[in-house]
Amino acid sequence: MAMWTWVLLGVLAGVGTLGIVRFGIGGGGASNADWPRQRAEAALRSLADGVLTTDLDGALDYVNPMAEALLERPASELVGRSLQSVLHMVDDETGQPAPVPVTQCLEQDRSVRIKGELCLIGASGRRHPVSGSVSPMRDPAGRVRGCVLVLQDVGRAREISHLLAYQARHDDLTGLANRREFEHQVQQAIDSVHEQQRRHVLCYLDLDQFRVINDTCGHMAGDALLKKLTEALRPHVREGDSMARLGGDEFGLLFRDCDAEEALARAEELRETVRRFRFAWEDKTFEIAVSMGMVPLTREHHNMTAVMSLADSACYVAKERGGARIHVYQADDDALIRRQGEMQWVHRITQAYAENRFVLYAQEVVPLRDQGASEQRYEILLRMLDDSGDLVLPMEYIRAAERYNMMADLDRWVVSNAFAVIGSYLERQRQNPELPVRHFAVNLSGQSLGDERTVEFVREQLDRYPDLGGHVIFEITETAAVSNLAQAVRFISTFRELGCRFALDDFGTGVSSFAHLKNLDVDYLKIDGAFVRDLVFDPVNFAMVGSINHIGHVMNIKTIAEYVDTIEIRDRLRDIGVDFGQGNWLSRPARLSDLVAG
Repeated sequence: MAMWTWVLLGVLAGVGTLGIVRFGIGGGGASNADWPRQRAEAALRSLADGVLTTDLDGALDYVNPMAEALLERPASELVGRSLQSVLHMVDDETGQPAPVPVTQCLEQDRSVRIKGELCLIGASGRRHPVSGSVSPMRDPAGRVRGCVLVLQDVGRAREISHLLAYQARHDDLTGLANRREFEHQVQQAIDSVHEQQRRHVLCYLDLDQFRVINDTCGHMAGDALLKKLTEALRPHVREGDSMARLGGDEFGLLFRDCDAEEALARAEELRETVRRFRFAWEDKTFEIAVSMGMVPLTREHHNMTAVMSLADSACYVAKERGGARIHVYQADDDALIRRQGEMQWVHRITQAYAENRFVLYAQEVVPLRDQGASEQRYEILLRMLDDSGDLVLPMEYIRAAERYNMMADLDRWVVSNAFAVIGSYLERQRQNPELPVRHFAVNLSGQSLGDERTVEFVREQLDRYPDLGGHVIFEITETAAVSNLAQAVRFISTFRELGCRFALDDFGTGVSSFAHLKNLDVDYLKIDGAFVRDLVFDPVNFAMVGSINHIGHVMNIKTIAEYVDTIEIRDRLRDIGVDFGQGNWLSRPARLSDLVAG
């Protein structure tokens, strides 16, 4: 009860009045001594709180207008009746009766708050959300003469509270449970497996081709699709199961109290529903599909995060195998084991990046024919240091970095650090012209070709170092260039204007290598090492290397052979007429900082 409410009741009690309804308000014959009581009574009538007072027997002797509104009865029908007979309150969540603790208040001679989220039932049966407390009422001599019950109407506040609680647990777009709520439910399901031997199956869903809709029609269309698809799926989700939107186009399903076989049947029904689903936007109609990963929850599972990761990995395997299918997790699943290994590499890459445990090496690209000794060429190589300081080669972690879209970040790190070292060398060379002219090849991934942030970053880095562009060769793999042909052409054109040159790496791996070559304005072809390794013994590989070299020279493109690891390979490459060779027999990689310092 507010302090000022107590003051008003104190004024009334001080003039010896517990039964306020027995006094008239503002009668013409009222004395000056009645004025404090009249003011207190008028104030109580205007309160936003409901106020009821009782005598020691629990009979009501005062009800203010707000209490009349909550009870939906006039004071004339209430005064004289017992509080318990007219005041019916229930717990808002359980619906169970919530008695008013009058006896406790009087016996303990203290204020008692009525606990729980309460609803006062009015005469019409309407529920009024309230909070309240009961306190003793005393006369001027300090003797308890009854009690006072104060009720606050908290309907609006409780409505807002419930709305906020709902929003905290649900996705705004679809109305489904959100990731936080779903993860809480998954943990509860895991606990029930251990404590009650219940059976549940977790399912992770990822829409196929969803990005096409976002890219083609925009995010408004993507949002509309997700809402309509959710409506289409709801009737196929059993009442006891849980469905959630985990983010983007990813969803979660928790099949409760069923085995893997039954859950698989339900998942197939959902997959078929998505397959039949059609989404129309303006003049276009789209079809989509869904990939699913399922994990039956067993006593071997304890941690929600680990189980969610397994379901995500199983879903990824389903997508990797063509999509529109379901992959069920098994403990000896080779595909999942590989996927989890990649996830561990993601963590290790992130940790190494945060702790600056990447280092740049360089390997010389050696002329195989008489091309003059005035210029030197190097390929810059990225290496990672593990926790023990040992080198980790890219072949161990690049696959994971590519799969989880980390290559653009790594490429920017390489560009930033490599350009700083190269720029420092060029400054030394300007001061000492006797130092050799050096050109440095920097690898860029396919992800960077289409990443506007990376393109702008490379441009900014080139602007920082005068004349650097003329000493940089960007290497792009053939598969990355062909897969992102328009972006590759635009990238090459943009940075060729700044003096940079380009090499097409791993050339010959594509089925249409020569067909695409004329569309790419490159200066060097790096012949895939798979052909070079065995060209001494394999006539087909020998012929392939010769063909690539011939086509390159016809187009005025220099050729570079990778994996030149023996003198025999070098000699055969010279016979063919390949321009440059790169391999450990010719020159072993060294730290870039050491190389340019020498």
